[in-house]
Amino acid sequence: MAIVALDAEDRVALVRQWRLPADAALLEIPAGGLDVADDGTKEDPDVAARRELEEETGLRARTWRKLGVFYTAPGFTDESMHLYLAADLEPAEEDGRQGPDEDERLILEWRPWQDAVAAADRGEIRDAKSIVGLFWLERLRRDQDTTGTAVSAGAAAAATGASSTVGESVTVTYQMTMGEVLRATVGLSRRSNIVRFFGLLMVALAIVPVMNGDLVSLVFLALGLTIATGWFAAPFAWWMFRKRPDLIGADTTLTMDDDGIGSGSDFAKGRTAWSTFRRVHEVADCFLFDTAAGVSMVLPKRAFTDTELAVVYRLLDRHGLLPSGART
Repeated sequence: MAIVALDAEDRVALVRQWRLPADAALLEIPAGGLDVADDGTKEDPDVAARRELEEETGLRARTWRKLGVFYTAPGFTDESMHLYLAADLEPAEEDGRQGPDEDERLILEWRPWQDAVAAADRGEIRDAKSIVGLFWLERLRRDQDTTGTAVSAGAAAAATGASSTVGESVTVTYQMTMGEVLRATVGLSRRSNIVRFFGLLMVALAIVPVMNGDLVSLVFLALGLTIATGWFAAPFAWWMFRKRPDLIGADTTLTMDDDGIGSGSDFAKGRTAWSTFRRVHEVADCFLFDTAAGVSMVLPKRAFTDTELAVVYRLLDRHGLLPSGART
C-alpha cells in the first residue's frame, strides 16, 4: 500500500531511500507491503497503511481516506497497490513507535503538495506509485477548485465528512454478523456458472457408483453437492473473517454519497471512491462491493429503511454499479 500524507500546512510527507535495482536514491511517498501471518493470512490493507506510515515517517493520522486500488505492473505480476490519503497528522509516541525495518535507511522530506506534483512533472520523482498518488491528489484539489469549495487537502481526506458534491446521501450504523457474511459468500459462489457446472459434473460422475454401493463415491457426491450449492466457500469465508473484529460485530457507521462510501468504527476510518469498485453484487439480502482485489465490503440491506434503500439504488445506478435486476 502507499500513503499520501498531508500535514496542516498542506505539505506532503516524502521519504528518500536507496533503491538497489534503480541504483539511485528515490524520493517516494510512504509505502510498504502486507505482512503475512504464520497461517498464510495476509494483513488487512487498512491496518498495514497505518503501520507503514508510522514505521517510515514516525507519524500517525487521525483521518484516512482510501483513494483506490491499482495494479503496479500487470504484464508480469498480480501485485495490487492500495492508495490512501492521510491527514490530521501527529507524531507517534516515542516509547510505542513502530520503527522502520533494519535494512531501511529513510530520510523524511516535506514539500508543499504543489511542489511535490511539480517534481513528478519534471521527472525528479520517478517512482510509479508516488506519481499516481500525487496526480490523484492534484485531481482532488482541482475538483475542489471547480466546485468552489475552499477547503484544504487535509480536510478532503475526512473519512465521513461532508461531500464536496451536493447530492443525495444516506448514513446508517449497523453491525455485520458472521452468518450474513457466510450466506452472502455462499450466494455469490452459487452464481458462478463454472462452479455450478463443476459441482454438477462431480455429482453426475458419482451418482451411478453410489447406487452400486461404492461408499468412496459417496464422498465425491457430497463434495459435488456442496460445490454446486456454493456451500464449499463457507469454511473459507469463516476462516478469513473469524479474526476480524473490525468487520464482524463492530458498530460501523457508513455514509454513502455522490463521492463514494465512507465508513468508520472503533478500529478504522476510511473512504472509497466509486471508481474503485468494479461491480456490486446483490446476494442474500446483502450488497457485495467488488474491487480489482476482490470483494472488499459486505453491506446488509437490513441496515437501510425503504427510503434509504431507494437512495442507495439511485447512487449505484448513477455510477454504473446497479446490480443486475435491481429496482431503481
